[in-house]
Amino acid sequence: MQLPDNYILIEKAVKHARVQVNENKLVRIIVPPSFTKEDIVALIEKKQKWIDKHLRFFSQMSKIELQRNQLLLYGNRYAYFYDTTFEQKVIINHEHKTIQAKRNLLDIPTQEKWLKGVAKKHLTQRIDELSHKFGLQYNKFYIRNQKKKWGNCSGEKNISLNWRLIKAPLFVIDYLIVHELVHILVMNHTHKFWTLLKSYYPDYRDAINWLDKYGNSL
Repeated sequence: MQLPDNYILIEKAVKHARVQVNENKLVRIIVPPSFTKEDIVALIEKKQKWIDKHLRFFSQMSKIELQRNQLLLYGNRYAYFYDTTFEQKVIINHEHKTIQAKRNLLDIPTQEKWLKGVAKKHLTQRIDELSHKFGLQYNKFYIRNQKKKWGNCSGEKNISLNWRLIKAPLFVIDYLIVHELVHILVMNHTHKFWTLLKSYYPDYRDAINWLDKYGNSL
């Protein structure tokens, strides 16, 4: 059985076969050892439309390319400069899109630790502002290190946001905050939810389109 180059067949001790498509446009076919070639062909044929749909989606995504000395912050590329005059501070110049610091922000663990701090400060302040503006009161707020979710609102009205959102433009950050705040009123994604969301944030589709295109860069 000849599979396309971007298809990977994995035999695994699973109860049910499944198909996965990732942002690198790799299609993983995961099947139990009992599956025959005919079973695999039938599975792929059954899932082909779903596979093609997701491949098209990932094909439309774009990557925000960074130079070696650049960081992504608020949807913009900032040039980083090592500067010994700043012992503890990190100086951000939003006009010229530069960051100066003595700490090595090109080191990924150091960079992530710093970005999480920036995210905590900005997201905490912004959710309070938007909550007050729209009269949508949440219970507790958390910064999370989620892999596949940008945010969440629990039944107890606790809201969490992914720290990586600090790399997105401000209008995208605001959209996701408002999105979770609206879940305080409507927990699911029904027509009522999207109608309410539009009333609070009319340009929400622009933010969704940005995330669809560049979300994999965050």
